[in-house]
Amino acid sequence: MKSKVIFVFISFLIIFSNAFSQKKINYKASWSETFPAYPDEIFMKEEVEFEHEGMKMYCDSAIFNEKENRFRAFNNIHIVQQDTFHVWGDELYYEGASKIAEMFGDEVVMQDNNITINTTYLILERIPNTISYTRWADIYDNESTLRSKAATYYMSTNEILFLNNVDINSKTTKVFSDTMTYNTKTDIATFYGATNIISEDSTYIYTEKGFYNTKTEESASYKESQMINKARLLQADTLFYNPATKIGEGLRNVYFEDTTQQVIITGHKAYINNRDTLAYTYLTQKALLRQIDKTDTLFLHADTLWVNHDTAMNVEDVYAYQYAKFYREDLQGAADTMHFHMKDSLLTMLNEPIMWSEESQITADSIIISIGKKYIYTIEMFPKAFLIQDADTLSDDRFNQIYGKRMKGFFDKNKLYLVEVYGNAQSIYYIWEEEKGKSPKLLGVNIGTGSQMRIYISRNKINKITTISDPSFFTDDEDKISEEEKRLKGFSWRIKERPNKPEDIFIRR
Repeated sequence: MKSKVIFVFISFLIIFSNAFSQKKINYKASWSETFPAYPDEIFMKEEVEFEHEGMKMYCDSAIFNEKENRFRAFNNIHIVQQDTFHVWGDELYYEGASKIAEMFGDEVVMQDNNITINTTYLILERIPNTISYTRWADIYDNESTLRSKAATYYMSTNEILFLNNVDINSKTTKVFSDTMTYNTKTDIATFYGATNIISEDSTYIYTEKGFYNTKTEESASYKESQMINKARLLQADTLFYNPATKIGEGLRNVYFEDTTQQVIITGHKAYINNRDTLAYTYLTQKALLRQIDKTDTLFLHADTLWVNHDTAMNVEDVYAYQYAKFYREDLQGAADTMHFHMKDSLLTMLNEPIMWSEESQITADSIIISIGKKYIYTIEMFPKAFLIQDADTLSDDRFNQIYGKRMKGFFDKNKLYLVEVYGNAQSIYYIWEEEKGKSPKLLGVNIGTGSQMRIYISRNKINKITTISDPSFFTDDEDKISEEEKRLKGFSWRIKERPNKPEDIFIRR
C-alpha cells in the first residue's frame, strides 16, 4: 500500500512539473472573438501573431485553444526563429506542450541559412530540433539539388538523414541512393546503401558505402565499389573520383576489365585519368594483366602497368615498367620494360629482354613479338640477338647456339620453325644420329659463321642450318673442341629465370 502511495505521489509531481514548466503561447491579433459553444477557443484574424519560447509565427487567421496551449493557423503562414530559420505554408498546427509544428500546403518552404526545403507537408520538432517530411521534397543549397520522399533534418548538426529514394543533381553529376546523410555545412553526402553516381563524362559509379562532396564533386566509395566508363570496368575496395577533373584512384583489390579487348588488369593501387584526349590508367602493387583466350591466356606482371585508352575507353597500349615478366603456355619472357600495342598485337621488350619458346632461349637488346590472342606470328631480335637450346637434356655442357646482329623468327601454330639471321651470323650446333629404339648418338659439333643464316627447327630442336653468304663451317669430334670454342661470346643460360606457371611471373630474376 505504501508503494502505491509513493507511485501516485511521484506521478503527480511529474504531471505538475510538466504543467508548471510548460510556457504559455503568447498571441495578438487585430480582431478576435470567442463563442459560447467553444469556450476554450479564441478565433482570430488579421495580423495574427504567436510567440512561443523565441519562435514567432505569423498568419492571416487562427483558432487558439488557450487551455490546451495549442493553435491552428491558416493562410500566409510564416515561422521565424533566430532570424536565420524560416518556414512558409498554408496551414499550421502547433502544440505548446510538445513544441511540435505541422505545416501543410500546396507549397511548404523551409529556409535555414544556405539550405531550402520545398515540399507539401513538414513537421518541426523543437525538441530535438529537427525538421522532417514524408512526402516528396526538393532540397536546394548553393551547389546542388536533392530530391527525396522522406527525410529528417537535424538542425543542431546540420545533417539531413534520407531513408529511401534520394537524388542529387549537381553541375556535372547525378547521384541516386537508398540511404544517405547530407551535411549542409560541409556539402558532403554520406551513403549507407546502394548508390549510383553518374557523371556527364559517361562515368558510372556504384557503391554501398561512401561519400560525395557536392561542392568539389569528389566521391569516395568503400564497399562493393565499381566504376564503368564505356568499355572499361573498374572495381576496388576503395574508389575515389572527381568528374570535374576526371581524375580518380582505386585502392586494394583493384580489378580492371576491357570487355572489347578481353583484357583484365588487377593490382592493389590504380590511378585513373578519364580525359578525352589523354585517357589512361596505371596500376601498381602486384599489378597483373591477363589477355583472355579460350586456348591460352597471356599473364603479364610488372611493378607498374600503364594503360592508354582510345576515345571509346578501350585498351590501346600497355606499358610494363621494371621487372616485367609474362607467361603463356607456349611463350614466356622477361625484361625491364615492355610495351604491348593492342591494335597491332605487338609486344616490344626493352632493357635486357629474354624470351623462351619451347626449347629455345632468345635474348637481344630489343625483342618485338607479333602475338595475337590465339597465335604467335613472328619475333624480331636486334642487336646482339642470341638463340640458345639445350642440345642434351642429360648434360649441362651441350648447347646449340645462334648469334647475329639481327634475327627474325617465324611460327606455325605457335611452334618456332624458322629463324633468319642477318649480319655476323655465328652458330654452334650438336649433330646427333637417331635410330628408332636407340638413344641418340652424338656425331660431332658443327661450328660456323656467315653473313646470313637460316636455322630450321623441327620438334623444337635445331634440325638444319643453311648459310646464305660467306659460309665458313667445320665439324669435329666433341673432345677435340676446347671448352672456350663451345661457347659463343655473350653466352648465358638463364633457365632458372624461366616462369613455368603463371604464379612464377611474380618472382624477380
